[in-house]
Amino acid sequence: MKKLLELLKPYRKKLIAVALIDGIGMICTLLMPFVMSGIVELGISEKNIPLVWKYAGIMVLLAVVSAAANIVSAKLNTSISAGYSSDLCHITFEKINALSYTDYTKIGPSGLLTRATDDIWNVEGTITSLPYTLFTVPVMFIGSAVLAFLADPVLSAVFLLSIPPILILVLILMRPLYDMWDKSDKYIDMQNKIVRERLSGLRVVRAFNNENREHSRAKYATEEMAKQMVRANTRGGMVDPFAMLLLNLATTAVIYFGGIRAQLGTGISTGGVVAVLQYIGIISNALISISWTLAWLPKVKVSIHRLNEIHACPDEEKIPSGEGAVPAGFDIEIRDLCFTYPDSAKSVIEDLSLTIREGEHIALIGGTGSGKSTLIKLLAGLFDPSAGEILIGGASYQEMRKADVRSHFSVALQKAQIFEGTVRDNIKMGNPSASDEEIRETLRLSKMADFIDSHAEGLDYILVGSGQNVSGGQRQRLNMARTVIKNADIYIFDDSFSALDFLTEREIKENYAALLRGKSRIVATQRISTAMSADRIYVLEKGRIIGVGTHSDLLSSCPIYREIADSQLGRKERAYEA
Repeated sequence: MKKLLELLKPYRKKLIAVALIDGIGMICTLLMPFVMSGIVELGISEKNIPLVWKYAGIMVLLAVVSAAANIVSAKLNTSISAGYSSDLCHITFEKINALSYTDYTKIGPSGLLTRATDDIWNVEGTITSLPYTLFTVPVMFIGSAVLAFLADPVLSAVFLLSIPPILILVLILMRPLYDMWDKSDKYIDMQNKIVRERLSGLRVVRAFNNENREHSRAKYATEEMAKQMVRANTRGGMVDPFAMLLLNLATTAVIYFGGIRAQLGTGISTGGVVAVLQYIGIISNALISISWTLAWLPKVKVSIHRLNEIHACPDEEKIPSGEGAVPAGFDIEIRDLCFTYPDSAKSVIEDLSLTIREGEHIALIGGTGSGKSTLIKLLAGLFDPSAGEILIGGASYQEMRKADVRSHFSVALQKAQIFEGTVRDNIKMGNPSASDEEIRETLRLSKMADFIDSHAEGLDYILVGSGQNVSGGQRQRLNMARTVIKNADIYIFDDSFSALDFLTEREIKENYAALLRGKSRIVATQRISTAMSADRIYVLEKGRIIGVGTHSDLLSSCPIYREIADSQLGRKERAYEA
């Protein structure tokens, strides 16, 4: 909350100006019932028409000043809310990009999306109404109450007695709203998550005929979201009619007792009754505004809480870590490594130990869910181990700053991420100082030269978001080109050859072997053809290493590896390759 309030500091002068302008408008509004009382008592009752015209002119002048003040105030207020919303969007976007992978995974892309859009919009609405709620409403309420009391204390007391029941009613109605809005926002997150999963896994869903199941998941999230939103809006909507009912009953009582007192000659005039009624109207508007603010408050509170979940997370680069220097040698040793994902009870990696010598070519092979990609993410520092340790050059990973360690890594993650922009822009993300000649050479080694030459734009060819205008194999080759163009000590390829045909894969592997000679290479794969040329192969199953050795060693010593080889190469072919 403190972070969100700090964003208002640049707008302090504008907020003060809005308060002053609103004050002028409210003074005009509060004077109008007093002038109206003069018209009734001194003008109409005394049949003094010139005085009526004089007071009417004053009322017109007050109305013009009040309208002008409202217009200027609204314009300033809009600039404040728009500027604040823009600032909040900017720092939220920066914060999301600075989140650690653990926090990013915990909140999830769907939750981040709704926080960066819907929740910011709710806060913007609050900022828009902030000057009116903090300045105008209190002045309206207190000023009208005082002036009404001065006009007639008895009638004012009759009306003011209705205020506590209205506020109590509003508080009762708003009590469960926070939980309702909180649940509805969580179901919105769930709905977004399901839609994203359906879009990304559409082919798999259709292949396994799971469309009905996915429809049921989306239907459940949508219905629960709608149920909570309808309940919250229905309950919040009850504030207005009940408050208006009590206010109208109180106004009726004021008119009734005012008429009796005027008939009894207790000193109140018709003009006084008119003035009190007008002040009651202003107080009623203030009460309705307060009621709506209180009813809206739980929704805003939920949005602020959800935004604070993002801003309370430490920036990845500011997470406390060791300050030790990265050793010169890049031998990697993993000892008794265990890892469990957040909010999961089952370990993905258990008691895993392995060694990677500097300059070695290592392959990690195993089926889906064996822990290969998780191990890669642990090596890249995206997650911290639940137990065990990772040593680089004999020093613990935790003793070094992650940013320093990562500067020596170049990683092609399992999903080949392509960004909107030119081919040049995408490749230079790996090495911003790379020249066009270096980019072209890297693309040639990645078997993408023909693709670039086939387009007149060359390196300026525009790639759309997620690389939707290139094939899966081309996305993987662009991703690998971006990886190898960086001058690093350790290169990691997480299932980066899966969309390539065997001939293209072999040529790229030979090119990279020459390019990265003397550098450590770690390849995670499900394909025997990708792993068999490695200096050493680790076979993973259910987060454990069940076999270590070269291709020929594993064919004779590891049944699981032999089974994979038989299924992919056939007995005769894998015997030949061995």
